Amino acid sequence: MPSAPKGPQKPPEIKVGDVVLERYRVVEQIGSGGHSVVFKGQDERLSRPVCIKVFSGLGGESGVGRTSYEHFVQEAFALSRLTHPNTLRIYDFGHLGPKDSAGMPLQVCEYMNGGTLSNIIREQGKQSLYETVRVTSAMCAALAEAHGLGIVHRDIKPQNILFGSVGLTKLPKLADFGIAKWSADNEDSGQRAEDTAIVAGQKLAMYSPSWAAPEQLAGQPVSPMTDIYSLACVAVYMLSGRAIFADEDVYAGYKKRRHADEHVKDALQPLNIPKQVIAILSHALAFDPKKRIAKVEDLSAELQATTEPSTTEDQPRLPPPPAVPGRSTKPLDLVTPTTPVGAVTPPHASPVVPQQGTQTTSTKPMPTAVAPPEPAAPVLAAADLTPATYHAPPGVAPWMQGAAGPGAGGPARRLALIDAPQPVADRRGHFVMMTGSNSADLVGQHGAKVRVTLLPGPTGQRVVHLKGLTCFVAHLGGRPSPAVTLDRTSDVALVTPRAQEIGHLRVAQGTAAPGQTTFTVGNDHVAIASDDCGDPILFDFGPGSDVYFVYTRGRTVPKSGRRG
Repeated sequence: MPSAPKGPQKPPEIKVGDVVLERYRVVEQIGSGGHSVVFKGQDERLSRPVCIKVFSGLGGESGVGRTSYEHFVQEAFALSRLTHPNTLRIYDFGHLGPKDSAGMPLQVCEYMNGGTLSNIIREQGKQSLYETVRVTSAMCAALAEAHGLGIVHRDIKPQNILFGSVGLTKLPKLADFGIAKWSADNEDSGQRAEDTAIVAGQKLAMYSPSWAAPEQLAGQPVSPMTDIYSLACVAVYMLSGRAIFADEDVYAGYKKRRHADEHVKDALQPLNIPKQVIAILSHALAFDPKKRIAKVEDLSAELQATTEPSTTEDQPRLPPPPAVPGRSTKPLDLVTPTTPVGAVTPPHASPVVPQQGTQTTSTKPMPTAVAPPEPAAPVLAAADLTPATYHAPPGVAPWMQGAAGPGAGGPARRLALIDAPQPVADRRGHFVMMTGSNSADLVGQHGAKVRVTLLPGPTGQRVVHLKGLTCFVAHLGGRPSPAVTLDRTSDVALVTPRAQEIGHLRVAQGTAAPGQTTFTVGNDHVAIASDDCGDPILFDFGPGSDVYFVYTRGRTVPKSGRRG
């Protein structure tokens, strides 16, 4: 681990308009904390907003300053290990200045546009039981991965739960692992700050008093049950709109925690919160860590059981979709990944081409981000979709079992460059020419929307950056994430925020031939003239859906419907 920078205490020398790490432009300052200044930035390579967090240097060469520096760097190591969709993702890490040892360290993370849980409670007041369980279960899922890696967060509080918009819902993410406690191991012994100790032998308080577990207040060892305690405090806060341990005096707060069950009842009973919920939260707030709920997964499961089916009235309701013979009209839930659910074979839906500033080919209106009805059959057995063991259930998409090789379906049929949908196998084919940002938004099964960005590869080939806008994406057999990068023909699963596969996408580079590029779609073998599209890539959402030929070089798609 690099040593803390020497010199006087002063804020980082960074201003709006600066480019750090040769890639991220500083847009505006959006906050500051105990040892960092936070900026909104723009990733100029991928054209996306980012969050730039710069160590402020406060504390200087004192023990507090050096420990704060180590914890700031430690957070980057912690985040780099965590991949759960409900954990804030880190993109980059480095230092200001020409040399690593000469400047302040900085982290570049994903930018969340929905504020913090603290902001939401302050603006909206107490939350419904359904929303509380949704957010709490999301944090349990994120913590389950961290705890599995020996990381205890130690600072769960509303200010560290951030939100970003995903379709019609706000996706919660756990942030600020700066004071996380790592279990002792040899691999990372040089990448962690000492557990709250500073050189002078003093103790540096590493917790937020209103949300800390009693063992933290007493300076005793922490464990995963410490995070469970703090998360239960947050759940009570969401339901009641107030913190039950908002005491400025740490000693008074410590004594108050001996009677947490009474305070939970006082806060929640007047609100007609079910007794089962009160009992679960009281159990999670037991004074003795050994008497608490032992695992975050158990806390999530117990809370979710209370919302089925007795509290369905708390769930957001949408207008029922039109009835389709043989299909259920129950909409899919666009909520946070929590428990495993059955994966389904995508039905023959009819998404349309989006109109997002790129030249697309359909004149149909763009669908909303609401998922269409859940198909009645076939429903496969439930799969284990936990972060560490997620695998796509076999047989979900029969059309993806083995890619048909060049020549399948007979001689290649030439496709005309027109702006109207045209039949390709049993799909609707469209041409999309990228301009400007080299990005385009595509819509597939269930209105699942993805953003495609084409990047130059190391050996001249193009790399596809595929980001889910209303869903997560995953390599088949891999874990869902907000985005994947593809450098070859690949099959990708489209996954709802509740970890249900609702569709699939094949991305194919095609086969070069004299004067054309050929693709196999289902049982159809098609060709695209090089004069029309110089570098097409196929994006196939499957039978009954849409297939897109995306390109950057060639002729503009004629609006008249005739070839130019």
